Amino acid sequence: MKKTILGTFCAMTMLTVLMVSCGGASTPKTSLKNSVDSVSYAYGVSMAEQGLVQYLEQQGVLQSASNIEYDYQMRIAAADSTQKAVLQKEMAAKIDSVNKINAPRLNEFIKGLKAAMNLEEKSPYAQGLSIGVQFSQMMLPQFNSMLFGSDSTQKVDNDQIMAGLISVLKNQQLAISTMDASALVQKKMEEAQAAEQARQEEELKVQYADSIAAGDAYLAENAKREGVVTLPSGLQYEVLKEGNGAIPTDTDRVKVHYHGTLINGTVFDSSVNRGEPSTFGVTQVIAGWTEALKLMPVGSKWRLYVPYDLAYGAQDRGTIKPFSNLIFDVELLGIE
Repeated sequence: MKKTILGTFCAMTMLTVLMVSCGGASTPKTSLKNSVDSVSYAYGVSMAEQGLVQYLEQQGVLQSASNIEYDYQMRIAAADSTQKAVLQKEMAAKIDSVNKINAPRLNEFIKGLKAAMNLEEKSPYAQGLSIGVQFSQMMLPQFNSMLFGSDSTQKVDNDQIMAGLISVLKNQQLAISTMDASALVQKKMEEAQAAEQARQEEELKVQYADSIAAGDAYLAENAKREGVVTLPSGLQYEVLKEGNGAIPTDTDRVKVHYHGTLINGTVFDSSVNRGEPSTFGVTQVIAGWTEALKLMPVGSKWRLYVPYDLAYGAQDRGTIKPFSNLIFDVELLGIE
């Protein structure tokens, strides 16, 4: 967490500093008395033209007039002298209207710009402004979105953020220790992420309702067949060949041959078809496999019927669509 915050602080950009609001908004008089004046003025023009105007339009500070100019310039180029005068007058009137709309917000921006530019480069106040802007414009919106969801109007309490931050800076006694604070933030973020994943999964379940119903019906009917064992987890298996070797544990690596299909028979993966067994850790596979492997003696071959919640759940893995129940023929060749 600390590395992320420090990394954000280091990503200082000129535009974040420019967004501070205070001071006056009058335009300095242009006076190009020497080469320094000229290069200074030119730098101001280039700053505005090389992205600042577009940035302010994106942020809603300015309403763009470029489309008006482009449209009228095309029409003026094709007009006769009389029409050109009329079109130029219309264009000027529309641009003037946009300028009047822009004026209040632009004045506020200019106040902040002038105030920030007049600060000493390394002054604590300037650093506070820069970091504060990053908090308000980037970090807090991101944190609120992650914690409460992008559509929520709920927000963290800025006063309590400042209380915690300033208490650390001033070496004051903390209401929540630094270790507990990091753990609490991490816990809340994980809870928010889990809630968002659950919400998205519920939405997907509506979309895939027919497929889920078909999968549930398949397993319900399959459970009635002789030789099929249904475990409390919902995993089903039938023994195709009984082995008499050791039974793997969580820490073992196993060598297996397998053939995987959807319930409609579509093959999505097969070491048998590739002609080469696979080796992996018992806990490095889907939950249904892990459960079955810890019951299978080496030398066994079982057919597994894996419910989607013990397979890939809501994931879309190409041929394996969300909430797909899977069938595997698994032959346990050995423990590595």
